[in-house]
Amino acid sequence: MMRVVILTNAYPYLPGEQFIDDEIVYWAEHKDAHVTLMPAVANGEPRPLPPGMSIDTAFTSGRWLGRLVAVIEALFNDIFHSEWRHLRREGKLGWRTALRALLHSSKVLQQARQLTRYADRNGDIDVAYCYWNDTQSYAAILAKARGRVRRVVTRVHGVDLYEPRRYREYMPLKRQFIQSYDRIYVLSSHAASYMAATYGAPAEKMQLIPLGVPLEQALSRPSPEGRIHIVSVSFCLPVKHLERIVDGLAMFARENPQVQAKWTHVGGGPLLEEIKALAANRLGPLSNISFEFLGYVPHEDVKNVFLEAPVDVLVNTSESEGTPVSMMEAMSTGVPVVAPDVGGISYVVSDECGALMSGSPDDREISRAIARVALGEDRQVLRSNARRVIERRFDASRNYRDFVANVLSVGAN
Repeated sequence: MMRVVILTNAYPYLPGEQFIDDEIVYWAEHKDAHVTLMPAVANGEPRPLPPGMSIDTAFTSGRWLGRLVAVIEALFNDIFHSEWRHLRREGKLGWRTALRALLHSSKVLQQARQLTRYADRNGDIDVAYCYWNDTQSYAAILAKARGRVRRVVTRVHGVDLYEPRRYREYMPLKRQFIQSYDRIYVLSSHAASYMAATYGAPAEKMQLIPLGVPLEQALSRPSPEGRIHIVSVSFCLPVKHLERIVDGLAMFARENPQVQAKWTHVGGGPLLEEIKALAANRLGPLSNISFEFLGYVPHEDVKNVFLEAPVDVLVNTSESEGTPVSMMEAMSTGVPVVAPDVGGISYVVSDECGALMSGSPDDREISRAIARVALGEDRQVLRSNARRVIERRFDASRNYRDFVANVLSVGAN
């Protein structure tokens, strides 16, 4: 029986990585593979898993003493020395980047030991599937070099791909390990091009298999004439630029005084209170727009936002994205999307199923995009097209089955 380990940040523990819920059921279909989830962090009770799957918390044991030993080891290790030289060549060497390089190097060394101990207890690993292209995946490469893992494959999303999303545009260690994967799964052609140009990822090792979302039987309904409901879904971080949504909605309200608008934001995060205050200041005085902040909503409940009340458009104004699942989920219910042309968004959104804005839209561009999508003559066509895009390209039952079969084929060779 093939032994597969899935390396995650926390899944099946909370918080985060809810999207793996949609994928994990397709792993359970393969009775010829023994699947173990190995999270780096495990707090509280795990989510329920399909029968036959197991959890191993090797990455969470002895973390602090082991990390201290690993930090000392990293100071004398070629991984850290190589990263130091890279930072100096790129003009990015400073105390913060050097510290990040040291901590990431030590984490890789520690996790490689933990993964090797897992193999000592349970037998060698046929495939290490890394949900993120980060330290766990680099650790799996080291374990492979030690003969304890046969194949290492990794997904690449957004936060683990785009350097501008990191301090000093520095992504620790990636260039050192990028040649050593057996397969790299990208979510869009833009991601593949970026991986090759930025990190030197080999084209022959990259494969494009998109994420997917379950196809809802129910569809969202539009608002009655004279009203629109705008929804945004994101963690409140600087990279998400939620202030752009506030400014765009203020412009929309002023340009469309005959329309009663409502904005609902789904998602918590460190900037939530700041965005609430900004909305109160800039939208509060306007009589034809209201707003609500739902905060954190469990992943399985987010779709209810689109199904329980009329929704006319999902708006995103981030400066960087991978291939956003929140957009796919909205579109699966027939809700068109307004979003900037950054990262992998254009792989999902186009003017045929929403509005693809410039990479850094201002308030007027956002306002006019919302008006075209939610108030224009083609609004019903856009809703139908949004659903059709998901049916054709992002159906979870097709994409995840293809992905799991592909990973297992790597392990079989």
